[in-house]
Amino acid sequence: MRVLVATSPWPTHYFIVQPLAAAFRAAGHEVLVVAQPSMADLVTRSGLPMAAVGTDVDLVEIRRRTLSQELKGRQKPEDADLAADGGQVFDTWQQAAFANLDPVLDLARSWKPDLVLADTMCPPGLVAAQDLGVPGIRHLWGWDFFGSEGSEKVLAQLPGFYEPYRALGLDVRGDPALRTVDPCPPSLQPPASPARLQVQYVPYNGAGSAPGPGLRRNGKGTPRVCVTWGRSISRIIGERAFLVPRVIRALGGLDIEIVVAVDAASREHLGELPDNVRVLESPPLHLILDDCDAIVHQGGSGTVLNAIRAGLGQLAISHMADQDNISAALAESGAGIHLPGEQADEEAIRAAVTRLLQDPHIRTAADRLRAELLAQPTPAQVATDLAELATARTDN
Repeated sequence: MRVLVATSPWPTHYFIVQPLAAAFRAAGHEVLVVAQPSMADLVTRSGLPMAAVGTDVDLVEIRRRTLSQELKGRQKPEDADLAADGGQVFDTWQQAAFANLDPVLDLARSWKPDLVLADTMCPPGLVAAQDLGVPGIRHLWGWDFFGSEGSEKVLAQLPGFYEPYRALGLDVRGDPALRTVDPCPPSLQPPASPARLQVQYVPYNGAGSAPGPGLRRNGKGTPRVCVTWGRSISRIIGERAFLVPRVIRALGGLDIEIVVAVDAASREHLGELPDNVRVLESPPLHLILDDCDAIVHQGGSGTVLNAIRAGLGQLAISHMADQDNISAALAESGAGIHLPGEQADEEAIRAAVTRLLQDPHIRTAADRLRAELLAQPTPAQVATDLAELATARTDN
């Protein structure tokens, strides 16, 4: 079988889709990733072949355009004009998401896949599946209403959602995806519809080297806290959203070890560090979490899922609506604490991390959430199920 994997130019979203794509290939299927040219190195280093199509779209710049509307709806939802503000945000993202629709369609028509797997922010993949008459499968990367009860009603209310399909003469109603694959533990998501297919989250955090043995615990029983922060939100909002220096100051005086996982550009903003802080540049995150007791991060879905699999209590400090959603769900589960960025002063951060390390209820909830995640079908099992689904539709 041929599987076309359509991914957006947001690297961490591809990281979440990659394990299922790799599972298809391991099962003997032919897999091809289609993405914009800027993704070529990241995808090929993950071990999968890629077709680079279209032109590069800068999603960070797109999000800067919609930032004022997003923040208005986030901070004062009761005052937000969803028809105007929400419609403007959706319209801007719709234009960006479909900028490379034609080259994706050309590639799909030429390669003729039997199934298309598309990340949530790459809807051209689902258009291509409808155009070819093959199963289109959406892959979530975090909290989302897709594949939930009532999601089709929400889609019908989004202005212009079906226009790319209608422009090709396709009469699409309801959800254009035949199934929605979800790597989140079900308790973190809205109630599922029959179209949602759970998959166990398996960490893939890009190519990289494992930290050396010097990172192992010192044997003194000192608690270890991981602090990790991406650059995407800082690039959108500005340096005020890069809170690692504040977190380190907040944790000063606590008898703990701190492991900071950031990229090289972020390291330059850390300044002078206490002796109990060790900085690692861009490590594969899952390789360091097993030796930690808690984690502080900015609420990114990939980080949340990595920490759930490691069974850690989490402090999520969010600045954007998508981070708010998964961070709030995490806090509601009892396995973490959520602080909106504007509330995350040093005192609040210190109190939250102290509670993560001392509250047994958080540990119990984190263990429960980890068990829920591990109980989901593996990518290998889901790849088999989807291949059978595609074969059954072909036979009919």
